[in-house]
Amino acid sequence: MGPAVVFLLVLVVALGPGRAKAGDVEGLVKLTGKPPALEPLRPTADHAVCGGEPRPSEALLLSPSGGVKNAVVFIAHERMEAWRSPTTFVLDQRRCAFVPRVLIVPPGATVEVLNSDGILHNFHTMARLNPSLNLAQPARARPLRLTLEHPEIVEVKCDVHGTGFMGAWIVVATHPYYALTDDNGQFWLPDIPPGPHTLEVWHEVLGTRRIPMAVGREGPVRVTVEFAGEAGR
Repeated sequence: MGPAVVFLLVLVVALGPGRAKAGDVEGLVKLTGKPPALEPLRPTADHAVCGGEPRPSEALLLSPSGGVKNAVVFIAHERMEAWRSPTTFVLDQRRCAFVPRVLIVPPGATVEVLNSDGILHNFHTMARLNPSLNLAQPARARPLRLTLEHPEIVEVKCDVHGTGFMGAWIVVATHPYYALTDDNGQFWLPDIPPGPHTLEVWHEVLGTRRIPMAVGREGPVRVTVEFAGEAGR
């Protein structure tokens, strides 16, 4: 999916004394102006569980002040070849939605896919570097388990309930310096090594941006990333 916006404003300033420390990057990802229009989604099956009426898309969630939820923020161009983890992460299907919508995992981690709905789903990954999967998950079936070895952003969907109705993303990270923005669009990247870096922000609707950033030894950094909405095209 191509970017829905064409303008990015970045403000980087030093934070005053507070809870953050040297090497920390705290920030906000926000949308200014009118957000891009997203079509409501309607399920094509299992209306008793999924609902019979169209529901708003969760591909772009904004706080009242325009903070962007579920943006992935990380240090670009870095890679730790030996960085791996056997940790297990959980991706659930509840009322015909993936929870969480965006999941960040290290290489080698196990993703356990639950089906809390008690109806048939299918778990379909659109991977490029990892094996793609398309597995049926009937009601009361055991959780699916998959391990992703290669860093990439993997789109996930369920085809049973209509094109685009159920969607999620699994981000296989290249290093520990990743963060996901919260409900208010805020993020925190702790313990970034000092020096020049490139900060990358990825969002499934707004696209990808890379910006230069310098991390010092004497204080934290505050970053505000503003995407312009429809009026800024």
